[in-house]
Amino acid sequence: MPLRILTAAKRTFCAVFFILCVNGCSGSYDETVAGITVPVPSGMKKSEGDRVEISLPGFGGGQASFQGKTDPDEVIKFYKKEMPQRGWSPSASVVSRGGMLAYAKEGKSILITVGKSEGTTTLTITVGGTGR
Repeated sequence: MPLRILTAAKRTFCAVFFILCVNGCSGSYDETVAGITVPVPSGMKKSEGDRVEISLPGFGGGQASFQGKTDPDEVIKFYKKEMPQRGWSPSASVVSRGGMLAYAKEGKSILITVGKSEGTTTLTITVGGTGR
């Protein structure tokens, strides 16, 4: 009998650990914008209806918007760490209580804009580059 209790406890622990890791260990989730995978901090949720995709001969691009309660400086810090780890090279930045970061990789560019309005942090990710 004690063995069954221990086994059930282990299963419960593993299930709780898995849920916590999925929701918080990485601190982010991936979103696809114009065919490019971009990390998004876990505290930021996609804004409904704010997605644009453009596909022209020789050019492809798109934009997605997010909002949340995460401090804008933390969002900027997240991207400064995460994007280079994913092979994106910084190409420009303007930072002051939020700001704008630009990255480039393999003929693609990503512009990340972070701001705050009425207590809500806004995040806009714009992707552009040569057509797919």
